[in-house]
Amino acid sequence: MTQLKKTVTSSPRRVSINAESSVPSTLLLNHQGKLWIEHAGERYLLRRTSNNKLILTK
Repeated sequence: MTQLKKTVTSSPRRVSINAESSVPSTLLLNHQGKLWIEHAGERYLLRRTSNNKLILTK
């Protein structure tokens, strides 16, 4: 069986953020609706549920 490889490239964006900034979840979550976050040496998973809600788990 042959595996196909897909190359994805993106250019970094510079954004200015402050205490009132918001970011659309579509920019953060991958195609599976997930984002791994590292904080204070721990890994957390932010994911979109089947009800289109966000949940953060350790």
